[in-house]
Amino acid sequence: MGMELQEIKSRLKLAQVLGFYGLKPDKHLRLHCPFHRDKTPSLQVYYKTHTAYCFYSNCKTHGKSMDVVDFVMQMEGCTKHEAIEKCKQMIEGELPKPSQSEATREAFLGSMFTYFRNAVHNSKPAQEYLRQRGLDPLKTEVGYNTAQFHHGARKDEELIRNCVAVGLLSPSGTNTREGGQAYKPFAKYCIVFALRNAHYQVSGLYFRSTLNDSDQRHFYLKDRKGLYPGYPSPGTKKLILTESVIDAATLLQIPVITEQCSVLALYGTNRLTDEHTASIQSLAKLEEIILWLNADEPEGAATIKHATTLHELLPNIKITTVNMPDGEDVDSVAQSHADTRVFTDLLNVRTDFFFN
Repeated sequence: MGMELQEIKSRLKLAQVLGFYGLKPDKHLRLHCPFHRDKTPSLQVYYKTHTAYCFYSNCKTHGKSMDVVDFVMQMEGCTKHEAIEKCKQMIEGELPKPSQSEATREAFLGSMFTYFRNAVHNSKPAQEYLRQRGLDPLKTEVGYNTAQFHHGARKDEELIRNCVAVGLLSPSGTNTREGGQAYKPFAKYCIVFALRNAHYQVSGLYFRSTLNDSDQRHFYLKDRKGLYPGYPSPGTKKLILTESVIDAATLLQIPVITEQCSVLALYGTNRLTDEHTASIQSLAKLEEIILWLNADEPEGAATIKHATTLHELLPNIKITTVNMPDGEDVDSVAQSHADTRVFTDLLNVRTDFFFN
């Protein structure tokens, strides 16, 4: 005879559920809520009652105290029955946890992204670059890499080992002053964006050079994982796909767009990855995919390619395109138009994509 719901709730502790997903509350028992884009911790954990509550009014869980079953249901995007089965498996130890190495990597990348974000406020070059690109660091989760993170007070062996492991540093000769190992930093003088996994943890980083070098302007950490700005909300009905992270960041600053659509960045013209398609296929309420790519010829070809791929995967989903001015992309339009209504105007006149 299977376990009843009340028995599950009495046997499965919230701390066990949080630990399974690699979530660790701060000293005030607060978490960055994994169910929305959370710049400051808004999810409160209550260990006495084994419940959690998000205080952000636009979170899909707001207004409801979540027990362990509710929490699993939200994390997995599954039905209550499926969540109950997963809870039983947690109790009986049948579900494999994420590997310790993955949990450690995500925790470390999260702490490094916090460091990079703080660096923006101390760097005039970073602020000037963001201003030129039409990005507001107060509205956008963005960091800056001065490549000084392994110097001074932050210099320690564990930090350096972790940086080498994720690719932020690579051994490079010797330090002649100290006679020890020297290291070459990755993506120096770049702005930094976090790529997030299904649990809204930082699982990768994207870097964009502020020097506008003709070569190697874009950098990803090795073993790239994660999506920007994160996996779309399970309640998404309309999903915008942009050609780049910066294009997505631009649209995310416009409330009238984010109120009606989720936004997801591709990784360049031809980079609709398996992680992208898996996240899109999981959206049970999805009605429309909006391809908002660049206007030049390669992106025109990309629109056809991605529309065809997505139509094969999701034949019942409407696919539309935003027609950009010749030679323009989202970022260039943002730089030349102070009024963001240009984007809502473009969105409102999008056209259906017709398949042969």
